[in-house]
Amino acid sequence: MILVVFCLYSIICFANSNGEFVSDYIINNEKCQLPNFPPFSDELKPILKKLPPVNCSVRDLLTYTSVENNTAYLHIKTENINQYYDENEMVNCFFCYVRRSGSAEEPDTGISNSACTFFNSTVKLEENTIEVECIDDRTRTVYKNVHELITVSNSINHRLHKLTKTLKKQNKKALSVLFVVIDGISRISFGRNMAKTKKFLLDNDFSEFVGYSKIDDNTIPNFNALITGLDYNHTKSICKPGVTGQLDFCPMIWYDFKKHGYVTAYAEDWAYLNTYGHNGFKNPPTDYYFKPYFEAATDLGTVKVDTAPYCTGPETDGDRTLNLARDFTSTFKNQPSFGIFWMNTFSHNHINSPSRFDDKMLKFFEDLKNNGIFNNTLILLLSDHGVRNGRIRLTRQGWYEERLPNNFISIPSWFKDEYPEKYANLKMNSKKFTSTFDVYMTVQDALSMAVDDYEMKPSQGCPNCASLFSRIPEVRSCSEAGVPEEWCTCLGLLDNNHPDLTDEIKKETLDFINNSDIISNFSPKIKDLVSFRMTYFHKHAYSVVTVQSDSIFYLIVLRGSESPIKFDKILNLITIGKSEETFNYI
Repeated sequence: MILVVFCLYSIICFANSNGEFVSDYIINNEKCQLPNFPPFSDELKPILKKLPPVNCSVRDLLTYTSVENNTAYLHIKTENINQYYDENEMVNCFFCYVRRSGSAEEPDTGISNSACTFFNSTVKLEENTIEVECIDDRTRTVYKNVHELITVSNSINHRLHKLTKTLKKQNKKALSVLFVVIDGISRISFGRNMAKTKKFLLDNDFSEFVGYSKIDDNTIPNFNALITGLDYNHTKSICKPGVTGQLDFCPMIWYDFKKHGYVTAYAEDWAYLNTYGHNGFKNPPTDYYFKPYFEAATDLGTVKVDTAPYCTGPETDGDRTLNLARDFTSTFKNQPSFGIFWMNTFSHNHINSPSRFDDKMLKFFEDLKNNGIFNNTLILLLSDHGVRNGRIRLTRQGWYEERLPNNFISIPSWFKDEYPEKYANLKMNSKKFTSTFDVYMTVQDALSMAVDDYEMKPSQGCPNCASLFSRIPEVRSCSEAGVPEEWCTCLGLLDNNHPDLTDEIKKETLDFINNSDIISNFSPKIKDLVSFRMTYFHKHAYSVVTVQSDSIFYLIVLRGSESPIKFDKILNLITIGKSEETFNYI
């Protein structure tokens, strides 16, 4: 059967690879046509399923911590002792402090432990990162865990006091900023996998940014764009992430917040997949920097779920991250703060993995609301990109989802009353085509509203991008949002999976692919064209081709000139058969 679809200017139509029609677009104007995909489309149904939560231990935790009057304590949970010790056994536990201890070559990787101290009841702590080990009468380890606490130093107290005094004098309020990042989840995937959390967010006036686009391939350039406003080329030249110590001079937005009095925090749960690698930062980049904690947690031993290190010791890394975010926001509930809490381990490697954490994410946001965090915080629940591996990459919808990450934003009710125009703009912009660079400008805007001497800087990666509190143009192209051509989703692509293309066009396609340097550099010649999908947009023909060479499949995005088709550029090439490596050819 050959499916042929004709679209008139007055008709909105789109067909996915199964021939299902998508009857509308999320965005539809002369510069951007973004199809509206159903979350459970027929082409995805074979690979979708809800996954159950995973418990990392059959026993409850034996130890816990608390902070009272800015003093930290470690406790034995007495009601759980019988899960670890026989009735007549003595509780023998030890704790030691975990400290950042990198080398000159790799300053951001490596930890060391202090001498250990015996305890069997409540004990006062002098430092915030601790490792606990408990043994039985035969000196066998029965329990091991790490804990992280948040206490406030005199220097942080002084800085916050100075800022709050200034704000009070000027009769101003400061928005705290909280990033909660779930790596590798698209907007559509978030709705599929975390339906309970999404409903809670929408019920509590979070804005869902339906046209939010990534600006590059993977985490590093998208994270950098989020907190520096730089594209990847500027990042390499200015921040030099591969050079030891250079990240300390990278213009990350948390430095601006700290300079102007805010308390700052940064956590990322997968210690050895950390965005900034082993070189990382010579000095801790934020007031609370939790990488040593996650390294210590990883050293407890990991249990992989969906090929990612889901459990570290008796807890999930996702729980550890959410608990840090709870503690940080509650500790500084009434003071200006900036925090980024990034989670990879329950979302990064599998399209269905986030469903395991829906209930926990829901509980987290319920706790934030109940603790009053919604009342003073700009909350951004977002992602860096969609799923970049697995069978979804073979689908037309997956091509879109990879490029359109999740983004929900909440602002306090007082902000809506004091800045009604900014609130109205935020709501309107949630229905427009936006990018990571716009979020960077938004966070700057939040700081500038509180601090008189802070001047917003244009994003170097997108000089015309703007705060989401301002009015984003209704009609906007990918380039105007700082999204390069190879990541653009505004093409309104139409699938042509059936052999209705001429033999000449197929031959032209294979000849171009086989003669490209990027192909000859790493693979045998490609012989079989599995599928070919094409559309015309702004005088260019864009094609997505699935091809096979031996037992390896490739997904290739091509750009051609006007008809007759003459391809002039490979925009993206992804190996999707034997390996999951990604190559870019720009």
